[in-house]
Amino acid sequence: MRRTALFVIPWTLIAALFASLYRSSGRAKWPLVQGTIQETRIVPDHGLETKSGGQLTWKAEYRIAYFVASGEYAVWADSGIRGESEAGVRLALPQSHPSCRVQYNPRRPEMSFAACR
Repeated sequence: MRRTALFVIPWTLIAALFASLYRSSGRAKWPLVQGTIQETRIVPDHGLETKSGGQLTWKAEYRIAYFVASGEYAVWADSGIRGESEAGVRLALPQSHPSCRVQYNPRRPEMSFAACR
């Protein structure tokens, strides 16, 4: 377990650093548009192996539709809601949908990132 942690943690930090650099380099020039939540899904977030067995956590994601130059596109975005059961995550979802903004690549509008608040 300790060897795994010593291997996984540095690689995770390296991957996060590269992802951050990649996002900040080109995404700053991407335009923003308003998006609309069309659907919600609950998916496994990550699994954890313990001495007494495995434990799975769950998260909710939003499917966000947005319009660019007479085309409609969609992207899945993390809602930030997590829990130890699907039912718990479903109960934690807000009754009204938050507003969402989508940042998209002007050359390829289907490439995008979304954030909802």
